[in-house]
Amino acid sequence: MQFRSLALALLASSVAIAACDDDPTGPGSNNNATVRFVNATSTSLDIGQGGTVATGNGALAYGTFSNCMTVDATNANVAVRQTGTSTALTGFTPAFQPGGNYTVIVYPGAGGTTQFTTVANAFTPAAGQGGLRVFNAAGLGTNYDVYVGAPGAALGSPAANNISYGSGSSYFNVATSAAQQVRLTNAGSQTVVLDVGNRSFAAGQNATLVIAPPATGATPRAFYVNGCT
Repeated sequence: MQFRSLALALLASSVAIAACDDDPTGPGSNNNATVRFVNATSTSLDIGQGGTVATGNGALAYGTFSNCMTVDATNANVAVRQTGTSTALTGFTPAFQPGGNYTVIVYPGAGGTTQFTTVANAFTPAAGQGGLRVFNAAGLGTNYDVYVGAPGAALGSPAANNISYGSGSSYFNVATSAAQQVRLTNAGSQTVVLDVGNRSFAAGQNATLVIAPPATGATPRAFYVNGCT
């Protein structure tokens, strides 16, 4: 009888453990998504998760970005706030899928509003190359072509073309054997409006180039964000 009781106790325990392992919201759950927030506005932002702003997710200035955050894809419980306030900015609706990897770009909209675009980071660069995507947050009426090549070389053909405001290109492969010069023109033009400079891309790593509104005048700005791994 003692052996039978012990066996039943062990069986009940194993069932309970299995039930815990099958919990879709528990640690290591496949329900999770990876998310990074990027600030292309001139307003300092806090990214709150569960009401808490973790170290590295607060006071994000223009051109900076949050940590890579693990969130429940079906109940992200994430809010974007102006730094020092407790009120979430309107317009952000989480749209994540379990197992997904995302970048959320926060940028200026018309009339002083704040826009949010969520882009997926599902891309595997070709062997020995890096991945690059370009997102246009510079403002209405701005469409750009993007050229990537050897420093000082002629523009050649665009790596991505006619990228309109509020949208991004698909990822494309970039060479990693030497630094690459990245330049922007207005769509359909060969006149460079912004030389982003030379960058050494890492093999197997994805990056997003965010085109942002000018600080002054008409020349856009731009900055890079590495993808989360």
